[in-house]
Amino acid sequence: MNKQSSQPRAIYYIVALQIWEYFSFYGMRALLILYLTNQLKFDDTHAYALFSAYCSLVYVTPILGGYLADKVLGNRMAVMIGALLMALGHLVLGASEISPAFLYLSLAIIVCGYGLFKSNVSCLLGELYATDDPRRDGGFSLLYAAGNVGSIVAPIACGYVQQEYSWAMGFALAAIGMFAGLIIFMSGKRHFAHTTGVNKELLCSTKLMMPVWAWLLVLLITAPMLITLLFWKEWAVYALIAATVVGLAVLLRIYRQAETHEQRKSLQLIVVMTFFSLLFWAFAQQGGSSISLYIDRFVNRDVLGYAVPTAMFQSINAFAVMLCGIVLAWLVKEGVSGNRTVRLWGKFALGLGLMSAGFCILTLSAHWSAAHGQSSMPLMVLGLAVMGFAELFIDPVAMSQITRITIPGVTGVLTGIYMLLSGAIANYLAGVIADQTSQGEFDASGAINYSINAYIDVFSAITWGALACVGAVLVIWLYQTLKVRARGVTA
Repeated sequence: MNKQSSQPRAIYYIVALQIWEYFSFYGMRALLILYLTNQLKFDDTHAYALFSAYCSLVYVTPILGGYLADKVLGNRMAVMIGALLMALGHLVLGASEISPAFLYLSLAIIVCGYGLFKSNVSCLLGELYATDDPRRDGGFSLLYAAGNVGSIVAPIACGYVQQEYSWAMGFALAAIGMFAGLIIFMSGKRHFAHTTGVNKELLCSTKLMMPVWAWLLVLLITAPMLITLLFWKEWAVYALIAATVVGLAVLLRIYRQAETHEQRKSLQLIVVMTFFSLLFWAFAQQGGSSISLYIDRFVNRDVLGYAVPTAMFQSINAFAVMLCGIVLAWLVKEGVSGNRTVRLWGKFALGLGLMSAGFCILTLSAHWSAAHGQSSMPLMVLGLAVMGFAELFIDPVAMSQITRITIPGVTGVLTGIYMLLSGAIANYLAGVIADQTSQGEFDASGAINYSINAYIDVFSAITWGALACVGAVLVIWLYQTLKVRARGVTA
């Protein structure tokens, strides 16, 4: 085989780590909302608030993690520390039945670990290639596919272990997966000798009367404590507000520094796309919260006498993304004719339309549950698969547009702002939406009976909300089409 056509050996250690990181993260995430409500007996409102705060903050900490890697740690060390923290966080989560303090601390440790890992594993992969290396795109495609494998397997494995053994074992399996990935990665140390290491000179220098390494140690200890406090006091929203204000201020500064009309138009396009992405993900993230509890309470999960664990349904979305992504890559060839902006809005309309269709199926499922006590599992699977398919027309399209902007030195910043809004803020709004399903009444024994009508109302509202977004996007698409035709332009 031609050496130039084969991938660097180091990539396979990164891919193994990525598989196990996704296994760890999504395995725990599939169990979390069920653990909070079924085992710790949180009411839905409290569970949704904590779940959305956790899912929001994992999109905020990568900003700091990326900064630390760039300045001091290097991508390889940051990734290893992040993986170790995530594994420890999952182990601590297994002890959370003893005290709520362990619950908040474990989530905080995972958030910190995720911040160091997620923002830097792709950068580490990028270090393996020269700027003009033709193997780069193939390497990133391989990393993306590996992540999907982990996120498909994780809910099935962790859900099975939790149901057959215990919640602590389910979380422990996620931790074991992360430890396994870290050990595999460290065994390939010699293949990363050429990548950027720790900045020892800066690490040993003195800042504000203390060595930099001491400040890092202080940060490593205090950051989880601070995030624990945010979870405990339910103050995460204030951290999100502060991060959003800073992000929007940076975006405004970039806009003002744009030198040409075309650059400003590109920024305006990105802002509008980010707004629709935020709404899309506020709807899509119901999968890990309100939809998961709906499945647990109102869907018939019996298959030949075996009760399928609710957590396993989280695999459907990832499987649909991977399968449909492969099919689209094979069938669709991006042509050179037609205006790019018009095509972008056409894809966004399709993605939002599929999301509306997915929630329409879930609404029908909820009506079936109201009429017959439980809904059928195939209907649920279909709805989740359609929602997974929808994702292929949102983030990849938006990220592609961001990377095409011609303003020097702002691509990374714009990517971070996009992830902040479509990730952190969208997850917080998802929690607000999910909380509308928390209606219920106590029966004579003191147990709460949750209202199926609340789920019908929320799923129906999202169906129409996503459809309204489709209408707005189609108006933009029509305007762009007419403008292009008026100018007689084909790009």
